Amino acid sequence: MTVRTVLMIFTVAMILVSGGLFMRRLATLIRVMKGARPAQRTDRLGARVQSVVEHVLLHRRMFRITYSGLLHYLIFSGFVVLLIDIVETVGEIFFPGFTVGRVLAPLVDIWVLLVALGILMALYNRLVIRPARFHGSDEKDAYLILGLIAAIIVGIVIHDSFFPFVAREVLHVADPVARSHFLGWALSRVWLRLGWTGPTAASIGYAVGYVMDMGVVLAFLAYLPYSKHFHIFAAVPNIFLRNLGPKGALLAQPPEDTMAIRTFNDFTWKDLLDLYTCTECGRCQAVCPAHAAGQPLSPKMVILKLRDALNEQLAAKTVGNADTPPIAGQVISQDELWACTTCGACQEACPVFIEHVPKIVGLRAALLEDGDIEANAQKVLVAWDRQGNSFGQPARKRPAWAKGLDVPIKDARKEPVDWLWFVGDFAALDPRVQRLSQLIARLLHQAGVDFGILYEGEVNAGNEALRIGEYGLFETLAQKNIQALNQAQYQRIFTTDPHSLNALKNEYQKLGFHREVRHYTEAFLELIETGRLTVRPLSMRATYHDPCYLGRWNGIVEAPRRLLERLGVELVEMPRHGVQSFCCGAGGGRIWMEETNITDRPANQRIREAMTLPDVHYFVVACPKDVSMFSASVTAMGVENALRVVDMAELLAVAVGLETAEDAALISS
Repeated sequence: MTVRTVLMIFTVAMILVSGGLFMRRLATLIRVMKGARPAQRTDRLGARVQSVVEHVLLHRRMFRITYSGLLHYLIFSGFVVLLIDIVETVGEIFFPGFTVGRVLAPLVDIWVLLVALGILMALYNRLVIRPARFHGSDEKDAYLILGLIAAIIVGIVIHDSFFPFVAREVLHVADPVARSHFLGWALSRVWLRLGWTGPTAASIGYAVGYVMDMGVVLAFLAYLPYSKHFHIFAAVPNIFLRNLGPKGALLAQPPEDTMAIRTFNDFTWKDLLDLYTCTECGRCQAVCPAHAAGQPLSPKMVILKLRDALNEQLAAKTVGNADTPPIAGQVISQDELWACTTCGACQEACPVFIEHVPKIVGLRAALLEDGDIEANAQKVLVAWDRQGNSFGQPARKRPAWAKGLDVPIKDARKEPVDWLWFVGDFAALDPRVQRLSQLIARLLHQAGVDFGILYEGEVNAGNEALRIGEYGLFETLAQKNIQALNQAQYQRIFTTDPHSLNALKNEYQKLGFHREVRHYTEAFLELIETGRLTVRPLSMRATYHDPCYLGRWNGIVEAPRRLLERLGVELVEMPRHGVQSFCCGAGGGRIWMEETNITDRPANQRIREAMTLPDVHYFVVACPKDVSMFSASVTAMGVENALRVVDMAELLAVAVGLETAEDAALISS
């Protein structure tokens, strides 16, 4: 048989075997996803196509880490150009004389060089730089894949170098693009000098290159669905199917029965697709505050453990069986699940839009149903249920912070108001934050705002109850607030608490509440820009911390900065800011839980980050929980004289002349 016949048989056989294995695996994954909970991810087609362009073709998130983004882009783009090589290589064997033309042929060689550069950069990254985020990833598989890619590009050059001789001596056709494959042409000069240009030598050389190229490509096809690099196929659909709803909404729809995840059938089909899309890059792990604090949680390892457990059940054909090992507490340990702050940094960092937080919260719900919850968190759940606040105080004490103020505060349930202020637990009941609430009231009064509150009609917004995994309690709290809000007469709502804002703005929509909700930084920026508040420049230098539930989950990053600019504050950004801000450690119910297994509190890390900024002595916050967390860290670290935690309300009070002696001393230089 001629080399052409052998390679034709080889190609057809490999396509049938590799394609069959690939489709068999794909069918298995599709079948298990069909058995999972539904998820609506096919709306807004234009926005979804735009996502693919931005995050697949342009690598927008990948380039947040420039070196890794570049090396991945070089290798990724090589796979696109590899299609030209596949068409040409198969075509010239099955249809002698076939060519892709002199324009496309050189592109293959150019990208061979670029992919080779990408491989070298990847090896340098893994062997020399060795980012900590790779810890826990499958390094052997990574090196295997890099080796296979290297074999492909070497094979391309080898078979291109022998093809002019095979075309002439064996196929008896011309090779008009021989010189266009400049790498192959250069190597062919070596074979010419060695005398390896006869039918036998050329056929053997070409066959070796063909197998290294097409053989490895087709072997790749069979292997990929079983390796971490299945993301090559899964990433594009996963990005296309990403969540385009409100980022801060944990669930798209209320659960029919329970939100608890006990078996893999309790995940949504998109959750399961996420498991096979993970690239093991560890970017989520690198930004996780719990992981940075020394706790056992790694968002990356949560996904990988779930994927491995699902693979084991697929092999044993036990997916969805109630007698399989519990996912919550065994596949993913309780310590891992309760360590999460639900800050969303993992999801913001993921280049393929894996959604970690809903999975963790669903698994928490399963623990909660079994009574496996940290003791302090359980006390808070009871307090929310009985008193409607996390402090366990009677409802009548909720508006006590307003007593003694020389500012009238209307009861929005009894008389109409322009602005309704949803105060929130911490702003109303935490002694460290109550003074700030009083400042807000005085500022609103000075601006001539007709405002009111719900008094004891307000209960906790339920944001943390939901993220602890207690949907029933969240719904109870939300319905109480919605009833009070529907009874009140108002034009707009604002809140000083980002966690309350997130619940009101995103979670309550599923329960029929649809009103625009604003953060107080947005509200006061409007008052200043419309001339209702006159400010004098503070002429100070400060940094600003973006609360997770304000910046990352709700995209409110510009209003606080514009407000600081209006107040005459020179803003010096921390390295991690905006949607990539670092969590204080309070979210997801963590503020009420014991700090076990923590080697370095997230709030302490954030304060040290701020202290690296030159000539910055003010740390500005815009969240009641941040006031509590960062003030405690500054005190515990003994750096009160070097860095002062200041709420935005305090800056506003000084800027408009409402400051007390305490405020003036706090902001004075």
